[in-house]
Amino acid sequence: MPVDSRWSLLSRALALLVGAAALSAVEAPERVPGATPAERLEARVARVTGLSLDAGGLRYEDGAPASAWDAVRGRRVLFTARRDLGPRELYRAELRATPQGGLLSLRRLANLTRSPLGDDGPLTARAHAVAFPTRAFGQVQSATVLRFPQGGPWRGLRSGITHLLTEGSRLAPVRYDLRLDRPVRALTLAWEGERLIATGDGQRWTLDLGRVEVTPSGATLARVPELDKPLVLWAVDTVRGLSWVGPTPIAWLERNVFGARDRWRRWAYRSFGARPSNEGSSLAVEAPEDTAALAASATSDDPSWPPPAIAPPLGHGERAEGLWVPAGTAWLRRLEGAPPAFHRTFLRLDRERPYARIVALAMDMRQLDLGMQAGVEDPIPVVGPRGEGRVPRDPGLLNRLVGAFNGAFKSEHGGYGMVVSRRVLLPPRPGAATVATLDDGTVALGTWGPTTTLPTGFSSLRQNLDPLVADGVENPARRSLWGFVLGGIESTPTVRSGLCSDPQNRLYYLWGEETTARHLGRAMRLLGCSYGMHLDMNPSHAVFHFVRVDDIHRHQTTYQQLVRGMSSGGDRFLYYTLKDFFYVSLRDTSAPPGGAWRPSGVQPGTAWLPELFELERELGPGERARLWTVPLGRVRLRLRAGRLESPEDALTTLSEDGARVLGALELGASDPMEPSGAMVDGRVLQPFPESGTRLEVHGDGVQLVDGAIPTTEAREALGGRRALDHGSVVTVDTAVRPRVALGLTEDGRLVLLEGVTAGTRAAEALASLGATEAVLLERPRGELRVRWRGDPEGPLRSGYPGATVYLLGVPEAPRVVRLEALTR
Repeated sequence: MPVDSRWSLLSRALALLVGAAALSAVEAPERVPGATPAERLEARVARVTGLSLDAGGLRYEDGAPASAWDAVRGRRVLFTARRDLGPRELYRAELRATPQGGLLSLRRLANLTRSPLGDDGPLTARAHAVAFPTRAFGQVQSATVLRFPQGGPWRGLRSGITHLLTEGSRLAPVRYDLRLDRPVRALTLAWEGERLIATGDGQRWTLDLGRVEVTPSGATLARVPELDKPLVLWAVDTVRGLSWVGPTPIAWLERNVFGARDRWRRWAYRSFGARPSNEGSSLAVEAPEDTAALAASATSDDPSWPPPAIAPPLGHGERAEGLWVPAGTAWLRRLEGAPPAFHRTFLRLDRERPYARIVALAMDMRQLDLGMQAGVEDPIPVVGPRGEGRVPRDPGLLNRLVGAFNGAFKSEHGGYGMVVSRRVLLPPRPGAATVATLDDGTVALGTWGPTTTLPTGFSSLRQNLDPLVADGVENPARRSLWGFVLGGIESTPTVRSGLCSDPQNRLYYLWGEETTARHLGRAMRLLGCSYGMHLDMNPSHAVFHFVRVDDIHRHQTTYQQLVRGMSSGGDRFLYYTLKDFFYVSLRDTSAPPGGAWRPSGVQPGTAWLPELFELERELGPGERARLWTVPLGRVRLRLRAGRLESPEDALTTLSEDGARVLGALELGASDPMEPSGAMVDGRVLQPFPESGTRLEVHGDGVQLVDGAIPTTEAREALGGRRALDHGSVVTVDTAVRPRVALGLTEDGRLVLLEGVTAGTRAAEALASLGATEAVLLERPRGELRVRWRGDPEGPLRSGYPGATVYLLGVPEAPRVVRLEALTR
């Protein structure tokens, strides 16, 4: 017999002897009448771990059935379980067990999901893979797929140590996250070969893990990348996470290292008069020709942009200190005809460190949109998958992307709230400084109220600490700890960043190269900010990039740091980042969907940001119409009965706004025997018919209401006939004659129609352009037409014979507001 065969037999015999000894030494499992070995094993695992396991939910990772060898070699198992009365989470452990359900040993217990508010399960398993939905707040918005490797060499020492500490094995599972666009009440998962089928609320999705695709639309599938930290960050986070070390020694070490460096720099500056580093040494990092090109285009007809100059705080300024200059580069995308969307300056506030600068970047939020995204590691969500760690792969967004900058502190440093596109990663904390974005693109800064839920109309938010500035007051909460370092508000200076807004609704990003939170707050106040919050800190975390993306898949991207010396590479934000961040994009000036819209010759605001669009359309043989659309937030409606219907109706409220009037809808006059209805300044001038529909103006809002009695909130109203109700055509009017109609869309747009056509076709045309509610406003006597400012046939008049709807343009303003005004 060959030697190797003998050795194989000998090794097996020894293994059997060891297993027999172990079996004889172990306490016999409890005999529960009718219990299967699997049930007895689950009971023993529950007793050892202190967890409540789901019945029948314990599964071997490799998918093979239990065997006698499990008592010798041990195997990894997966199971969902609850701690106390909390939701289920997915656990992994390595155990040795007998075929009768006895537990010999259990080690390396690891929680693979760590989502304290999300209920994970039930499991759908196959060999070396498991899938499960996550339920929270009464609905399912995501599911997870884990594929476990079957062995192989170490992929890297750092990676192996991290996974061994957090997941119980040096071989980490490959994770796929399924995110549903709209939550479902329940989600069922089933394997079909290599594919996974997800079913919920009558919808069915197919997940192709090999191609990382999901069909049909309505969900996204992403493969979570392997964490890849710089060596220093990995070492610090790993040591800080050890239970027998903790964060305090790391903070002590950071304080002493940064303190020694600070003392050295101050001595070098006093001794030699030279800046101790090149961080922030030059604000004009662009080539001279780029700066000149930006400066030449910096003219603006708005006196509020750029911001006014600031007197140097130390009394003797360096060159350009406190003066605003255009920021960015010639290759940065911009809106045609618009002034530069970024301006910057710097301030010096520390007399002990006069070389230290705080750079302020002003962002014109008339031109820009703000978004936010979670990192692949942080924040750690209380439910569902972590963030994608990159700018969303939306071609419409990538073509407009112009910048990105750091977010806030890690979850372990306060657990401050974060919500991305209404998906709650961490619920908002009452009293925390907050920046939020609304569905309409508005940015809100302020202190969060008592609620932990997201109000209607909010899209995303990020929180951090208490406010640095509130209502012009620095540190109103008298906080002393701004970042996990020992000491108070005058703790060791380091790189810090912040975000603030002023009463003129300008938004500022601040970056201090060697500063304290107190100086950062003072800089915000000198900028005129009424509210400001502290973002992230330390050189490797705080950074701003100007960005241009030409082809994200071919890595055809360009980036530039706001300040030379920022510690960050070009792939950050675009492809892979550990922590949350904000991104900045140009406003979308493309035409609305649904038709061949073109910008109108008259606009409610600046010409470089078209909001009013028009088109012409043939509705039938010999029937044509002109249509216009504009966001409701960019116009105000004023209604008048006209001289033929009410001689006493004067245009007094329009006299002061004459320069803002964009156009007028002449509707004609109603039959005196059958009045259509009119109300002006709260007075009913004509009764409204019972079967009609009213166009009502409530302050700055507009709505369509049926019936004869105006609502108590209405100040003005004109009667008509309903054409659309919840998207359905309700009018039966086939007479071809002049028409004027008004429609409202669900996304907050106004659609106007003028033409010679049938009422039914007018309603259909409005519906095809997105209107869900519409009213026919024409009256039987007089001229019907839509007039605009600058009309070659004559200027707009302050009054017309028939009823009239005046459209007043709302001046362009940055979309930045105080949060408290929205959540009172």
